[in-house]
Amino acid sequence: MDPITVIYIVGTLGMLIGIPPALSLMGDEVGLDFDYLWAIPAIAALMYLLMAFDIGSVQFQGYHVPIPRYIDWALTTPLLVGYTAYVAGAGRNTIIGIALADFLMIVLGVGAAAFSSPTQWVFFGLSSVCHVAILASLYGPVRSSALEEPPSHRRLGRLLLNYIGLLWLAYPLVWLFGPGLQWVDATGIAVIISYLDVTAKVPFVYFIYRARQNFVQVQDKVPEAASPQDSTAAVPSAA
Repeated sequence: MDPITVIYIVGTLGMLIGIPPALSLMGDEVGLDFDYLWAIPAIAALMYLLMAFDIGSVQFQGYHVPIPRYIDWALTTPLLVGYTAYVAGAGRNTIIGIALADFLMIVLGVGAAAFSSPTQWVFFGLSSVCHVAILASLYGPVRSSALEEPPSHRRLGRLLLNYIGLLWLAYPLVWLFGPGLQWVDATGIAVIISYLDVTAKVPFVYFIYRARQNFVQVQDKVPEAASPQDSTAAVPSAA
């Protein structure tokens, strides 16, 4: 069996691990809406399965480039940064803005893989600008929003923010040494990216799953503190 096929099969199995905990977070039993979290590992698993069967793959500059990889990133990475901003308490406009910047980063990244030099470097530069904008938003408005959230949300928000922010720094380097400078062959790129993808998505889901009870506690405590009955009981009777 081809080494790249084996790599993508392992990637598929790795992504499947993240689906059950994500599905368990659906519904109203937690304080935040995680109904779409399952789509992150599920879409990635499907795309890796397509790549394992070499469906949708093309050759660019001698590199084996699977289009499903970019479909995966275009759909799942906006969810990753969007949920990070959501948990941190960012506003709707910030969440939508950072998700759109992420989507644009991936679309421009396709151009960086599809075109030859020097055009590919233009697309790489534009994609990198979007990446910088995402990091600036995460460590700017999103991080500031987390300071106003309950401790459980704040801790998880900072964890997700740092996890995504630091791990994603590796992706431009992978492109640089792979399709850019062509110092790493297609098999090496497949190994590195598959490892990064599984590491980025499955633990992300697990971090939220592990903190689920904190959201329930926060949800239960807020109504109690604001309960009109409690407020009435706390005021002495005028009689």
